[in-house]
Amino acid sequence: MNKINKVAIFGMGKSGVSAVKLAKAHRQDVYAVNSGAVETWYRASGVSEVVETCACYSEEDFAAHFHKMDEIVISPGIPVTHPALNLAVEKGVRILSEIEYAYLQTQNIPVIAITGTNGKTTTTTMITEALRKAGKKIFCGGNIGVPYCDLALSQEKVDFAVIEVSSFQLETIHDFHPHIGLILNIFPNHSERYDAVNDYAKAKFRLLKNMTKNDELILGTENPYLNDIKNHEVSKSFFTKGHLPEDFKKMFDFSNARARGEHNEANFYAAYKVLDILKIPDLRNLFQEFINEFAGVAHRLEFVTQRNGLSVYNDAKSTNALATTTAIAAFKDSQEPLYLILGGKLRNQTDQLLPDLLPFKGQIQEIFTIGDVTDRLFNELKNDFKVTQGRDLKSVLKMALDRNLKGNLVFSPAHPSFDQFKNYVDRGEKFKMWTLETLKS
Repeated sequence: MNKINKVAIFGMGKSGVSAVKLAKAHRQDVYAVNSGAVETWYRASGVSEVVETCACYSEEDFAAHFHKMDEIVISPGIPVTHPALNLAVEKGVRILSEIEYAYLQTQNIPVIAITGTNGKTTTTTMITEALRKAGKKIFCGGNIGVPYCDLALSQEKVDFAVIEVSSFQLETIHDFHPHIGLILNIFPNHSERYDAVNDYAKAKFRLLKNMTKNDELILGTENPYLNDIKNHEVSKSFFTKGHLPEDFKKMFDFSNARARGEHNEANFYAAYKVLDILKIPDLRNLFQEFINEFAGVAHRLEFVTQRNGLSVYNDAKSTNALATTTAIAAFKDSQEPLYLILGGKLRNQTDQLLPDLLPFKGQIQEIFTIGDVTDRLFNELKNDFKVTQGRDLKSVLKMALDRNLKGNLVFSPAHPSFDQFKNYVDRGEKFKMWTLETLKS
């Protein structure tokens, strides 16, 4: 890493804390910057170590100093257009994501990078676990919850770095170079950040910034912007959810798969394609065993429990309509009633669920609403669905379970979690805990 005298790490989430540790190992002057007074930072996990060993500032206090930095590493939730960064941008200060920052220290490790609107965490996990099953040593990190900088800090020797990347992280890459890249799909999302869906797609396509004809790109065709990258020299292969290649469907049996639904079959295909590109030996037998063994990903249509004829599923990672309709579609062959818990924080005043939920009108028995959008959802859906209003998740869950419902109860909120929870993980863990507590009482 080139010598840099002054680096600011802006945002003290997991990735920010890890970046501070890496910066301290390589830089002379490190400045940690976060919202709120420094004495309030201790509420966040891991930040105490930063406060005790680093120069720390609130973003308000440091706004006048960002332009004096040699580099600024920003957390995913902080856009380059943040007002505190205006002068730094004007003066050409290098601004980069934690993904880029970590890559600069780990360039000798081949990267498999996964992005897309939906399915990226599941596919990232599938690729990681399948490669480990094949005997490879893997680091799995990025947007999936483990900072990429952790790999650089550990100095561990691994065969591949499997990195989930978001559009936010890709906005500020410079040298990040995957040898295998996956763009699973692109649907409208993050309207709070992008004025147009095309801008969101362009951010995703930055995955290809440093890829060459010697690299491999796996593309899902649920992507209306594929023409934008058709002339890129990278070697491309395509797949379509619900219409996977016949030779793949004949090769593998999904009847015993624990991860259900067409979307998971598409994710399996994407993972298989990575292993095929890497020429993993005895792949057919290995991957069939993997299909049978893979239990799914926490908070992504995760089976919680079954009691007295009611099966409960945790799909807390769902923050948009497509993620929720994908979860619903996984039950298309079930004859049992389907109950949904929907709601959370409103992203944008134009957000609606009704057009997306209408095709499932005959399948959904009842919808329970929670969070900031409780009243909004009730008014939007009440003419087409049976809707029961709630406020907080715990009380709505108890209401639903106390009625001795039979069938499938799916918590797939279709909205962000930040109205009542720290993040989707906190939301999902509490849902599972409250479900088990309620059923015991």
